[in-house]
Amino acid sequence: MTVIVPVSGFVTAGSSVTLPSRALGTVTGMSSWTRPHVENSEVGQELSGSITAASRARVRAPITVTPCLGTSSVADGSRQIDVVSDTIYWPLEKGTYVETSPFGMRISPITGTLHMHEGVDLAAPMDTPLYSVADGKVVEVAENYFAGAFVKIKHERADGTVFYSVYLHQYTEKILVHEGDAVKAGQPIGAVGTSGWSTGPHLHFEIHDAADKVTDPMAWMKQAGAIHLGEDACQ
Repeated sequence: MTVIVPVSGFVTAGSSVTLPSRALGTVTGMSSWTRPHVENSEVGQELSGSITAASRARVRAPITVTPCLGTSSVADGSRQIDVVSDTIYWPLEKGTYVETSPFGMRISPITGTLHMHEGVDLAAPMDTPLYSVADGKVVEVAENYFAGAFVKIKHERADGTVFYSVYLHQYTEKILVHEGDAVKAGQPIGAVGTSGWSTGPHLHFEIHDAADKVTDPMAWMKQAGAIHLGEDACQ
């Protein structure tokens, strides 16, 4: 289709030019996340009102992936996929504790003899909340004369790496989990106590490798990129 438009200037009054017609509102040569670049034939289909299944697929809602826990609904109709968190948290909130005795050989404050200290002591006020360092399953809740009441959790990271975390010197009545429970990263599991071989309120915290052998918990946590509660975007 052509449009004959009379013009003036360097041409005579009887001259004319031919202009291509264009439907108002039609965008050509442009693309976006909802409307990729289309060929002229596709534009023709749109102008004629013919919308194929492929055309409809191009304007479906985008998929949003978030590393946060849980599920949520989105009012605009977009689809959201929630994935399991692989975040590692420190077992106590920032500012609530002080490291008082590191991992390694030391003179026991109880017996006065040299022995292996298999964890790290984090002094904190009595009843300060303790949190699971990662998603996992509680494999032991017990009590003995040395450790007092304690919780042991088995964890498996996204890459398949298995490790264990252990929380000693609690009081049984303050422990919030049971053997067999599934726990989430950052979930409260108990509170700081001073049961067992203890000279004051503190958490004796251990990390065990996949073979259930002790390793330096502070070094392991730092290498794993541990953060404190409230320091990630999901909280």
